[in-house]
Amino acid sequence: MASNRARYEEALNNGHSYIWDEKWEAAIKEFEVAARLAPHEPAPYDGLGTAYSKIAQLEQALQNFKLAARYSRGDIIYLRQVADAQERLGHLSEAGKTYMAIGEVELNRRRLNDAMDNWLRAVRLEPDLLKAHQRLASIYERQGVVPNAVNEYLAIARILNTQAEHEKAMQACQLALRLDPRNADVLTAIEMIKSGKPITHVSGGTGPLIGSVGMVTQEGDVGGLSSWSKKRAEAASPVQDAHRMAMEQLAGDLFGDGEPDARMLKRSALVSQALDYQTRGMINEAISAYEQVIAAGVNNAAAHFNLGLLYQDKLRFEEAIHEFEVAVKDHEYRLASHFSLGECYRARGHIDKAIEHFINVLKIVDLGTVQHSQADRLIELYGNLAEGLTAQGERDQATSFANALVEFLSHKGWEDKVKAARSRLDAISDAGMMTLGDMLTAGSEQVLESLYLSQEYARRQMYDTAIEEAYRAIQLSYDYLPAHVQLGDVLGKQGRRETAASKFITIAETYQVRGDVNGAILAYGRAVEFTPLDLAIRSRLIELLKRHGQIDRALEHFLAMGEAYYQLAQVDKARDTYQTAVKLAPRAEESAKWQVKLLRLTADIDMQRFDWRRALTAYKELRKLDPGDERTAITLVDLYYKVGQPVNAVTELDDYLKQLVRSGRGAKVVGILEDMVRQRPSDPNLVERLSRLYVQQKRITEAIEVLDKLGEAQLEANDTKNAIETIEKIVALGPPNTASYQQLLSQLRQ
Repeated sequence: MASNRARYEEALNNGHSYIWDEKWEAAIKEFEVAARLAPHEPAPYDGLGTAYSKIAQLEQALQNFKLAARYSRGDIIYLRQVADAQERLGHLSEAGKTYMAIGEVELNRRRLNDAMDNWLRAVRLEPDLLKAHQRLASIYERQGVVPNAVNEYLAIARILNTQAEHEKAMQACQLALRLDPRNADVLTAIEMIKSGKPITHVSGGTGPLIGSVGMVTQEGDVGGLSSWSKKRAEAASPVQDAHRMAMEQLAGDLFGDGEPDARMLKRSALVSQALDYQTRGMINEAISAYEQVIAAGVNNAAAHFNLGLLYQDKLRFEEAIHEFEVAVKDHEYRLASHFSLGECYRARGHIDKAIEHFINVLKIVDLGTVQHSQADRLIELYGNLAEGLTAQGERDQATSFANALVEFLSHKGWEDKVKAARSRLDAISDAGMMTLGDMLTAGSEQVLESLYLSQEYARRQMYDTAIEEAYRAIQLSYDYLPAHVQLGDVLGKQGRRETAASKFITIAETYQVRGDVNGAILAYGRAVEFTPLDLAIRSRLIELLKRHGQIDRALEHFLAMGEAYYQLAQVDKARDTYQTAVKLAPRAEESAKWQVKLLRLTADIDMQRFDWRRALTAYKELRKLDPGDERTAITLVDLYYKVGQPVNAVTELDDYLKQLVRSGRGAKVVGILEDMVRQRPSDPNLVERLSRLYVQQKRITEAIEVLDKLGEAQLEANDTKNAIETIEKIVALGPPNTASYQQLLSQLRQ
């Protein structure tokens, strides 16, 4: 036994020496000896794990680290090595669980910070690790770090909701709501659970939520919607102003003119009571009083607005929305009601509806700063802004805009700020009209100044300086895409077309990530303008247009792509492009027009390459789509002849000639037949039709002439039988030299 122990110690020491000398294979052999001699000791397996990890054999390393952890009864050192190996192997879920276990060990050792570090790492690797989120939520709540605790409770709700534990998910939301009663993400999560939808708007761990309405500040407070938990006096200035006005109007109505009757006295008493409760901050009592006021017939905007504010303070958002929708119809309360509606919809998680009302707020404010002649243009620009913010399908941009608007209007003297901003915008406006929305979405007035300077320098062809200003705007607000668009424009004007195209491709990809399809399409379009022969870019643009139903625009780019292939002498690819577009054309608004155009291009290529059969297929489709087109009809007849189908050719010709007659264009028949016979004077079917028409028109000489040429061709071809029939037709017409034709007939009959 002693000798085995001595040999074990020797092997273990040798293994560690080889590890130190980076002789991994030798170390493995020694540690294997040690493991055989002491199979329940953790040290040999730890050595094996280390050596195997150094030669990138991570699976073997992991297995040995697990054995070391097992035989050490969960020593934290070995558990960390297990977790690290799992993470490096990509076994993220298993690594998360191991970090969770490490956290539990650290907690038992009363090392709370270390425990939390491991739990945070666990949920980063395995976002659905319920127990880790529960631990974090509990500790954050005890520490008073409300935003992080709320995030963890939301993560718990998401996991439970995914597991169909809807009641427990709702309980997690209620725990979060208890900490932050006005948190929009919590309210939205509750709505999703109620409607049976997955909770998709919350993050998987601690930190500010992705797309969150609340914004975690450095002090750990929650901004945005949870500002409703502050005093009403800290509300946005337009709401403060409207609130004061409502209180004054209602108080003034108490002392109206005339002799009051019993009903008026009752109403006045109710209004007085409501105002008193509201002034004293007795919200529930004030709500009840205002409800009685309105039920008693006091149906003015002031009462509805005040009741809406009270509902809003009690998180009764649906009822608040109803009251503000009444008040918004009154001109005096329109601005504040739109603002409050935006706040309520935002609290419900309906960011699109919130943005509509916030845009209305900004539009009302901005309309007061411009001349009457500019109003229509301003309204149009705000319509574009609203569409852009709501079309992106991403909450971040819309939320940032809403936050900026709230901040802009949350200080006293906001009217003066608006006037100053309008003056600034007019001074830097390139087109003579910009909106306050441009300033809010840019994030800084300096951004707009740099863009304006960049435009000015570009107009003076000072491109290097223009580029510097565009870069300055980007540095100030990296996510403000108009700054990147300006840079791309200047690069293009400078002649750096490929660089400009590359810039617009990046812009397009960013728009796609943000869900702004129209922005992506415009950016890809600009890239194509700079590099029209870059077919890969155009293909991406086409796919984007197709996916979003802009078929006609996609077909325009198919045409351009086909033309580009043609210019590059890649005729097969040009034809394939047109054929692909033909299949797409039925989905276009002007489907027939597109199909005709594309089929013609396809057929033209086939005709140029003398591929008559493929051209015939295209022209048969063209004939159906555009039956009145003469070129199509005549070419189709000609193609039938070229592929050796004269019967079909004549049938098609007859159909077209009848169509001409029925449509009142019979005068064209003669000319068409004459052209046909001129090309094929030996075709009896064509000659027979033309000669018969000549006879009908009493143009006997021309009839005899075409029949004579046919007869000569038949005689040259030794087609005696048909030649005799042709000459008999000539004789029947009574030509001047009838005797000669009769003599020829006699000779042929012999």
